Formats: sequence, structure tokens, C-alpha cells
Amino acid sequence: MNRKLLFSIVAVQLLLGTAMFASVQVLTVKALVPSIVSVSYHDVGSTTWLDIVVSHLPPPAIDASHYVSVVQLTINGTTVDLSQETQSTETFTVQYNLGPNTNSYTVSARALCIVHGYSASSDPIIVSESITGIIGILLIVMATATVVAARKTLGRRSGTSALQ
Repeated sequence: MNRKLLFSIVAVQLLLGTAMFASVQVLTVKALVPSIVSVSYHDVGSTTWLDIVVSHLPPPAIDASHYVSVVQLTINGTTVDLSQETQSTETFTVQYNLGPNTNSYTVSARALCIVHGYSASSDPIIVSESITGIIGILLIVMATATVVAARKTLGRRSGTSALQ
């Protein structure tokens, strides 16, 4: 009889354990850490602007004490912190003026949530020299070469006609 009772107890425990294990659900957790959607650039005249698109859940309108406070750029190894106010949307764009684009830059970004910390850094992008600046320099060099060649040619012509 003890054996039957012991077997029944073990069987019930196994059934309860299996039922408990089967009832546990695996839920997917959405990270509340912000993410950098993209980093891109565009030229306005001779000035280059960065556009950093940031996504952050939950919508800030739900909880104003949970937002991105800083977008941090790393430009050629130098860190620049761009302070942010509370956002009203999940996805927003931060712009940064790189100034006259006469150099190449390597740029990456990350965002700081005041509750959950920093996002991962974005993949670095290369911001190359402004093509309009390069074309302008080439045009100046070509114009200078043309003027010098024209002066030499005119100098030779006027020198030969004066001798005759």
C-alpha cells in the first residue's frame, strides 16, 4: 500500500509540474532603450548638415518622464552631446551643423534614454568633402591656368609685332 501511495504522489507531482511548466508563457519584451534608425547628411550651399533619426518606445506622450535626453555624436573620435527636450513622437530627427565641408568625417550616433541608458552606436558613416567645393576649386584652377596661358600667348604676340 505504501508503494501505491508513493507512486500516486509522484505521479501527481509530475502532472502538476508538467502543467505548471506548460502554463508558463514566453513573452517577447520590447526594449525601451532608444535606437538610431539612420544617420545621413546633406549639403546646403557649402554647409553640411547631419540628420539623425531616433526611435524610442513607448510614445513619450504616455510618460513624459521617459524620453531621450541626449543624442551623442562621435565625429572623427570627438564626442558631441546634443541635449534634447521631451519628444512628442516615437520617431524624431535631430539635425547637426557640421559647418563648411572641407574635410572627410567619420560619424556615428547613439541616444540616451533617461530611464534605460544609451542605445547601441549606429554604424559609422563617412561624410566626404562637398562635391560643390571640389568643383569650385577645380574651376578656379582651370580659370587661373587659362588666364596664365592667355597672358603668355598675348605677350608673345605683342612682342613679335612690336619687333616688326
